[in-house]
Amino acid sequence: MERRKYIKWYYPDFTAMNVITSGPGAYDLPSPDPLRLTQWLGKTTESKFIKLIDIKKLDGGALHENWICRYLFGDGLFKGEQEFVLRMAPLNKLPQSLTLNQEYELLQFLNERDISVPRVFFLAPPSTISDNEVLLMQALKGTTSPMELLKNAHTSESENTMTRLLGQHLARIHNIEFKAGILKFLKKPKVSPVQQNLVLFEKILDTVVSPLPLLEWAVRWLNKNEPTEQDIRLSHGDLRVGNIMFNNTSLTGILDWEFASWSDPLEDIGWLCARCWRYGNDNKRVGGIGELNDFINGYDEISKRTTNWSKLPYWEILATVKWALIAHQQGQRHLRDRKKRLELLLTGQKADEIEHDILTQIKKFDGTGHAR
Repeated sequence: MERRKYIKWYYPDFTAMNVITSGPGAYDLPSPDPLRLTQWLGKTTESKFIKLIDIKKLDGGALHENWICRYLFGDGLFKGEQEFVLRMAPLNKLPQSLTLNQEYELLQFLNERDISVPRVFFLAPPSTISDNEVLLMQALKGTTSPMELLKNAHTSESENTMTRLLGQHLARIHNIEFKAGILKFLKKPKVSPVQQNLVLFEKILDTVVSPLPLLEWAVRWLNKNEPTEQDIRLSHGDLRVGNIMFNNTSLTGILDWEFASWSDPLEDIGWLCARCWRYGNDNKRVGGIGELNDFINGYDEISKRTTNWSKLPYWEILATVKWALIAHQQGQRHLRDRKKRLELLLTGQKADEIEHDILTQIKKFDGTGHAR
């Protein structure tokens, strides 16, 4: 068996860090250079005494790497210990995703409107901390782990509280209407939100290697059954358990806004409620956490608009078709990329199960809100 090799960094005033670089359990070296990070942060915060206590990579993040670091400041803009989350720009962003500069501007906008998102501190330009941009923001208290959140919701009282809170917070986001001059980088769609999705689905179908007849048919079904009434509001774009942080039963933040857009609010809610994001807890329709009625009660309490909840099953089907296409893409990435990733392989393996879900949902669909 190959022996594991270690590299140890010692920088002035730094805590030593051990990172496995080869052999079983090897990891890539950290993307943020600790020395460059500390030098840049000291200058930016006007701190003459700054010490890095700890830095580690966070789990998750489909596109971005997220790191948490803890510093000790003696003076300047911060005093004492301070935690930051470093959000690293990907080397190859998706066409529909925001840049970190745009995400920084969006988070500032949401903070000003008391939406529960992390406070943003600094945006480091390329070639300062890393080759790409780095966003430094507040480290919130709580967890985004689906298993932890499902465990926290194990009693009916906590389940009701968490689900109702989630509805209230999402309604505050969806109360933001499109207005000329705000968030200029988010373009108002020229077609309906459904058609905007279907155009993307067709592009994916044109690029996948293998024919996907069931998904071709599902896209045609979505086109034929498109709701006549659709609204345009600010939408998160990837709202699901995993991007929602709870501290016990208190919602502390909604994270990862790189897919934000102007869309129908039911697109967010359909993605959250789709069976593929219930993590095996299928009888709890809202992200595997709670009941839809509790979510609706919280949402309608805050919302400034009337929601036609009978249209939600359609948007759940659209979400499931979208996830099936992504699963096929991820599986092909695993086969194509030189560096194999187990998570891509496992996601690709789920595509057949997701396609079966599509058939089941469409069979039950009657347009009156009774599909499950």
